[in-house]
Amino acid sequence: MNDYDLVRAEIGSFLGTAESRWDARTATDVDSAIRKGIEAVVHCGVHQWSWLRPSFRFQTADGQRVYTLPLDFEQFITPLSFDGENYQYPSITQLPSGRLQQMHAEYSNTGVPTNYALEVQSHDGITEQHQQLMLHPTPDGSYTLVAIYQVGPIRSLSPTRPWFPGGPENRELFIASCLAAAESKFIDQPMTDKREQFQAALAASIGRDHRRQPRNLGPMDGRRGQGRDSYRWKLETTHEAGTF
Repeated sequence: MNDYDLVRAEIGSFLGTAESRWDARTATDVDSAIRKGIEAVVHCGVHQWSWLRPSFRFQTADGQRVYTLPLDFEQFITPLSFDGENYQYPSITQLPSGRLQQMHAEYSNTGVPTNYALEVQSHDGITEQHQQLMLHPTPDGSYTLVAIYQVGPIRSLSPTRPWFPGGPENRELFIASCLAAAESKFIDQPMTDKREQFQAALAASIGRDHRRQPRNLGPMDGRRGQGRDSYRWKLETTHEAGTF
């Protein structure tokens, strides 16, 4: 069972009414409780979750200058650096997309990338809209690039996006939060311990997330600390690039 179905079943059990018997107003309120439950975890105000700052690692291809970023990408929070056997090259500098396009028009040869720009892909309304990364010069071969990025706004769950962020280890935390939100929405004077259960789950998850984060991230200037022993290899969540 995916997270979307599971949390709705848990809320139905708490309310004493199976989902099959919900009217339109109840279904809307349940969806609202799930959104608020997710927001209460993501924006808890006391911790920056490591799973909201995953790494993005991708391999360039000879002659390809545009790469698709993860759907949840908001912005890079570390330099875009070469990794692996390419770590001797300096970090890549971000420029406005207009300036990068101008540079590409003036110099279209290939080489080791030194600059990049971000821009939003055109949108047809049929598929979800991504951001994309453009490199200059156009790569003349295969290079490994990596950076840590900030995840953008977290959407609510739906049949097409049925999983909570943060992986299976945070599932119980999100369910506890959604149940606390449902308690607040459906019960005028809450008499259960859902809020306390959420606070206990939150404290446990924060402690676990603290333990998994590296003590020392090391240099972040793009010139050192970029091999297999660097902080980038200590962060567990890595998104592999798509291609455009």
